[in-house]
Amino acid sequence: MEILRVEMAGRLIEERTRLGYSQVTFANQLDMTREGLRLYETGQRGIGGEFLAKAAMLGLDVQYVLTGVESPNRAEIPQKLQDKALNIQTPIITVSPEGTANVVHVAQTGATVNFYNNQKHVVNTKAEVKPGIEHITEAQAAKLTELVENVVNLEGRVRKKPASRQSVWGKLNRHCGVTRYRLIPLELYEKAEKFLRQWIGRLNSQPMASISDNNTWRKNRYAYIKLKTNGELEDWRQKYLWKNFQVDSLTALSDDDLDKVYRAVTTKVRRK
Repeated sequence: MEILRVEMAGRLIEERTRLGYSQVTFANQLDMTREGLRLYETGQRGIGGEFLAKAAMLGLDVQYVLTGVESPNRAEIPQKLQDKALNIQTPIITVSPEGTANVVHVAQTGATVNFYNNQKHVVNTKAEVKPGIEHITEAQAAKLTELVENVVNLEGRVRKKPASRQSVWGKLNRHCGVTRYRLIPLELYEKAEKFLRQWIGRLNSQPMASISDNNTWRKNRYAYIKLKTNGELEDWRQKYLWKNFQVDSLTALSDDDLDKVYRAVTTKVRRK
C-alpha cells in the first residue's frame, strides 16, 4: 500500500508539471497550503477524493494519478477548460476618441468603445508513453521508484541537507535525457538503475549510514557482497574472510571489517 501511495505521489508531480504549475501556484489554485501539497507529493499523506476533484478542474488526469493509465480524453481536457473560461472571462474595456489608441480614459460623446478579451490560450502536449515498446516496462518503472525511495530514505539518514524526492527524480531524468521517468527509453533502463544504485552506494559509504540504521546498513552490505561474489568469486571471498579476519561468515564481522570486505569486493569487481 505504501509503494502504491508513493507511485501515486510521483504521478501527481508529473501531472502538476505537465500542466505548468509550480508547487506554490498549484497549492494556491487548490486553496491549500504548500505543506499540504508537499505531503501528497511525497507520499506521506493519502490523496483524498476532494483534492482530486478540485485538481481535475485544473486539468489533472485523475485516472493517470490513481492507476498509471492515461485517460483517453486527456488531450481534450485543457481545451474544454479554456472554452469554459472564455465564456466567463470578464472583458477588458479600452476607450479611444479616435478608435485607435490604447490609452484608457473617460469616454466622450461620439467616442468608440472597444471590448477586448485577452484570454491566453495554452496548449499542453505530452509524449505518449509506450511501456515495453519504446519506454521502460511497468516492472522497471516500479523498480526505479523503489530505488528512488531508497535514495530518499538514505539521504534523510546520512546528510544534513538531504536531497528531496523531487530532486532525486529530476537528477535521474536529466541523467537519462528525459522530462519524466516513464519516458526513459527501454535501452537506457540499465543506465538509470546503475545511476541510482551508485547513488545508494555512495550514501551507504557515509559514516552516518552504519549508525543511523545499522541493521539495514549491514543487510545492504551483505546483499552487495554476495551478489558480486556469487559464482567464480565465491571461493575468493571465503579465503579472503579467513585470511584477513579468521571468520567464515559475513555476519561474524564487525561494522568496520564488513566495510573493509565491501570495499575489497568493489575493487576486485572493478579490476575483473
